[in-house]
Formats: sequence, C-alpha cells, structure tokens
Amino acid sequence: MKDLNEIREEIDSIDEKLVALLNKRATLAQRIARIKKKSGSPVYIPARENHILKRVSELNGGPLSPEALKGVFREIFSATRSVEKEIKVACLGPAGTFSHLAATRLFGSSSIYSLEGGIDAVFKCVEKAGADFGVVPVENTIEGAIGQTMELLIESQVNIFGELYFDVHHNLLSNAAKLKDIKTLYTHYMPKGQCKKWVALNLPGVKIIETSSSTEAAAKAKNDKRGAAIGAAEAAAIYGLNVLAEKIEDMPGNQTRFFVISLDKAPRSGTDKTSIVFSIKDSVGALTKILKPFAAKQINLSKIQSRPRKLAGWEYVFFIDLDGHTDDPDVKWALSKVVSQTTFFKALGSYPNAKA
Repeated sequence: MKDLNEIREEIDSIDEKLVALLNKRATLAQRIARIKKKSGSPVYIPARENHILKRVSELNGGPLSPEALKGVFREIFSATRSVEKEIKVACLGPAGTFSHLAATRLFGSSSIYSLEGGIDAVFKCVEKAGADFGVVPVENTIEGAIGQTMELLIESQVNIFGELYFDVHHNLLSNAAKLKDIKTLYTHYMPKGQCKKWVALNLPGVKIIETSSSTEAAAKAKNDKRGAAIGAAEAAAIYGLNVLAEKIEDMPGNQTRFFVISLDKAPRSGTDKTSIVFSIKDSVGALTKILKPFAAKQINLSKIQSRPRKLAGWEYVFFIDLDGHTDDPDVKWALSKVVSQTTFFKALGSYPNAKA
C-alpha cells in the first residue's frame, strides 16, 4: 500500500504541474488572440494544429499511442481556442452521426455544435453567420461523391477551409446481451449495404427496418429490448447501448472525406491543396487542352471528377483538386489559363492538405 500511495502522490504532483502548464498555455493563447484580432486572422488555423499534432507524435515515446496522444492535444486545442473565442460549428445531426463525430474530432468538446437536419441547412447556417464553421461530407471510398455537397459548393458563397479523412467503422449496438437475443435490426440503408455479409452470417432471419439515419436506428434500438442498430461506437455511449460486435463492415478501409466550410479563407500553410470547379464547351480535346497549364507548371492533380450540373440540361462540371494555394505564382498562372477556356469557373478554396 505504501508503494501505491507513493505512486498516487507522484501522479497528484504531475497533475498539479499539468494544470499550471495548461493554464500558462491558455494565457499565451489569449495573447495570440489579441494579435490575431488586430490582424484579422481566424481563431481556428488547421495547419498550425496539424503541425503540432505531427510534432508531438514524433516526440512521443509511449506508452501512450500516437492516436491517444493526438486525442489529448485536440481537446487542449479546443479548450485553448475557447479562451480566445467561443467557436460555433454546424454539422449534420442528431448527436452521434459520423458528421457530428468528425466535427468533434476537429473542434473538440469545448466548441458549440449546431446539429442541423440536412447538408443544405449546414451551408445556410454558415452563410448566415449562424456558425463560424460547418463540417460536411464530400465523398466516401465506397459510396463515392456526395452529390448534394458538390452542388452546394457550386452555389454557395462559402470557402473550403479545411479537410478531414475520417475512418468509418460500423458496430452492432443493442440492449441485448447476446446476438441470439436480437429479433429486429434498425439501420440506415448505407451501413446496411456495407455490412450485408456480416448481417447475413451472424443475424439470419432477423427483421430489418430501415431508418433515415444511423442515429435514428440507435434511438429505436434503445427502446427495443430485442432490437439492435448498426452505428458508430460513440453512438452506443450517447444512447446507452452495448457494443455487441465491433467493425462489422464487410470491406475494411472505409473512409469519408469531410470539408470544413467557412465564410473566411484559410491562411496559406505551405502544404496546401486547392479545389476548383468548371465547365467547358463540349468539343474534341477540350479537357486535354485545359489540363495542359497544370502540366506546364508541374502541378499535381490529385482528383479529377465530372458530374452533370443540376438544372443545367446535361451540362457537365469538372471538380479538380490540385496541390498548391491560389496565391502561389505557378498556381495563379495555371488558373488564369484555365479560366480563359471555361464557360464557368469557381475556385472553391485553398486549405491545408490533411495528408501532407
């Protein structure tokens, strides 16, 4: 017991130092806030936070895992940002959706969340300054592009401020203690399709009821003693359910890419990515010609995607992600050459590359 008490006293001593250091960090953040206010810089600078996360990961010698340490620092960021300014973030609700989980991953628990009923409502909330930032899904490795988000990016005045690649894992959530006790499965159509093989193998004969979202599925399972839902592990804690099975998706590596949107533009970071969208005349070699300026300046294009534009009579638009910032001289030159060849052009935003 003496050894145990000595260890606990040492932990108490470390906690005292941590409290003092965290408050010292917050005091420095207040000083930074005053400087930012004078220069008009945004409170949230993803490039700076990404740099710190990378640095602490390199400094980490264990036993904490890199992800655990990053989680601690994300909450430190959130707490110190709240000292600078109260940040409001709009995202798709209700609580427990992957959009909500992605938003909390980025902005932490010290931010205020406006849980909206649709992606369009997230855009409107940011446009009307009801939130400082919005978090919206843009594409998934299995399901592809989120059409509504793509169209709203064309129509809206917001800028892409940042991005996040969020690993999607589906879990079986229930009040039941065993799989054999489950009689009804509540699920959104998307995770249902992504867990089809697992469900057929482990829950044969179970009645499947589709819901409008995974969070609605969890809410229904909460009120059904013999029901279950497919959802995020975090949703189990929110809705008071057990996690009966983890990572039940049929295909590993499922990721959703999210954009952070804002009326502000992200500061240049040095490892930026730029998203643009444009239309061109339907003619032989038109796309090849428009891509030549990028090749001339050796600008890497990480994504090229086409889709019909809504209400435009089969007019196609092209979405491109390219390495660099719109203020970079080579990027600026290439885009000027592109604009001259388009019937419609819009720069959606330059922002820190989350994979850099």
